[in-house]
Amino acid sequence: MELPFVVALRGYDMRQVESLFAEVDGALATDSAVSRAAARDALRAASLRRRFRGYDVPEVDAAIDQRLAALALPGTRSGPALADSTPLPFVVTVGGYDMRQVESLLAEVDGALATDSAVLRAAARDALLATTLRRGLRGYARRAVDDAIAERLRAL
Repeated sequence: MELPFVVALRGYDMRQVESLFAEVDGALATDSAVSRAAARDALRAASLRRRFRGYDVPEVDAAIDQRLAALALPGTRSGPALADSTPLPFVVTVGGYDMRQVESLLAEVDGALATDSAVLRAAARDALLATTLRRGLRGYARRAVDDAIAERLRAL
């Protein structure tokens, strides 16, 4: 499979990216909630290796974010509608959790909490338990995010 990514020095392992995207794109082509949940989990859990020659890191990261948005649970808000919602009540600190990842994860869980579907709630619970939040130079305060995740786990 040839993906439309630029090949760069110190990029992501091409075979690993191609394998991941083949699985995710296959799930996107179905209406199965189980395969879509598995694809979301695979994207979140992916630990892509870097190689001397590989796919451009920012391009692959952007494609992962796009696919996560496409795999969002029904009833979750994404894209422009997310900007209209109230902002998350987290303080931005040095060394905090990745803001986009936290927002995406909590939007998915909140969408599942708004439904009566046991399948969607189970998928959201599994996503919360399986996700390892990335930390960056600037991000949401870790303690507050951890508390919000624990609260949502109790609600699920």
